[in-house]
Amino acid sequence: MKRKMIYLMMAVIFMMGINVEAQAQRGQPNKKYWKQVEKAEKERAKYIRKQNKERNKYIRKLYKQGPPPWARAHGYNNRHHVYFTDYHTFYDPYRGGYVYLDGGNWSFSAQIPSFMVNVNLGNARVRVLNSIPVTRRPEVFYYDYDRGYWD
Repeated sequence: MKRKMIYLMMAVIFMMGINVEAQAQRGQPNKKYWKQVEKAEKERAKYIRKQNKERNKYIRKLYKQGPPPWARAHGYNNRHHVYFTDYHTFYDPYRGGYVYLDGGNWSFSAQIPSFMVNVNLGNARVRVLNSIPVTRRPEVFYYDYDRGYWD
């Protein structure tokens, strides 16, 4: 009887040891996983800080340059994209230039495009695009803003 009890106790202790070891093995990959997740989060936060720093550098540069000459006539403050509806052209303050359709393709120019040189942009019809973040490219939203907003 004593032997049976001893064998039973040994079996219980042995089973508990296996269970503890299995739990420890399950916990180790979990620790590795969470360390990887933590490392990835730190790298992502570092990347976002770098992107914000670059964006802020461009924005400060824009404000040093000031708004374009036609801006005062439209009450424009150089914080949003502007769409010149009659000319299918955007003013992009983030890049500091104009984006326009040229033979079906989008082109960028830091200067006023040649077909708009003799146009009085102070009297041109414009739409200030408040809904588009200044860091996005406005030509992506061309079809949203070209459809009958002025009709």
